[in-house]
Amino acid sequence: EVDKIIFVVTIHDAQARRQSFGQVSGAFIRLVNDDNQTEVARYDLTEDASTETAMLFGELYRHNGEWKFRAVGQGYAGGLASVCAQYGINAS
Repeated sequence: EVDKIIFVVTIHDAQARRQSFGQVSGAFIRLVNDDNQTEVARYDLTEDASTETAMLFGELYRHNGEWKFRAVGQGYAGGLASVCAQYGINAS
């Protein structure tokens, strides 16, 4: 049974292309109710992410039988591999 879903965005080949989220403007994540198209939750990336090549924008988690959304905004300079390492996942 799933208790948590994380929303991660990475920049493909960021190191080789010398790119980071510090060069991205207007990035956001939002959850939309598919039945009525209303926005349930939204998180705008506003922090300085000059070295980050992966971002954990938020997580959807189950608490007392209900789904909740938590904005995170955690940046990782090591790309997807560093996010996977934090969660004990092999990224290879």
